[in-house]
Amino acid sequence: MKAKTIRMMSAMALAITASASFGQTVHYTAGQSTFGARCAVCHQAGGKGQDGLAPPLTRYPGRYAATPDGRQQLTATVLNGMYGEIAVQDKTYNFKMPSFASLSDEELAEVLNYVVFDLNSKHGNAKPFTAAELKAARDRKLDASAVHASRAVLTKSLGL
Repeated sequence: MKAKTIRMMSAMALAITASASFGQTVHYTAGQSTFGARCAVCHQAGGKGQDGLAPPLTRYPGRYAATPDGRQQLTATVLNGMYGEIAVQDKTYNFKMPSFASLSDEELAEVLNYVVFDLNSKHGNAKPFTAAELKAARDRKLDASAVHASRAVLTKSLGL
């Protein structure tokens, strides 16, 4: 087998094992696989985060995805990265998230859907992300510090 196939199969097995240990029903398995291979190294299995480094993804993304500005924030974050100190649920993180713009629009949409719908129990009336939405977001180029600044405005407007 090719090394890439072996890595992908290992990531899928890890993701399936992680979801089973959390008792989680997974609707976006492709997103879970990509999350396991690309995001879990910092955000950990199940999106629980790492104190001081990477914030948990189990609460805020669900709230973000229910608003147009929040959806724009999520797409900007995965496409452009983000760095700087942030607070999530009274904990502080100083994280430098890389850009994942090298992933396809479909892969990014699946990852965001996994995070919003499988890791977040509350996501209001959010609709699933589409590849077309990610493709359109690629036209709004921001640097990581601008993504950080827009997050601050968004969290304040959502009362987070």
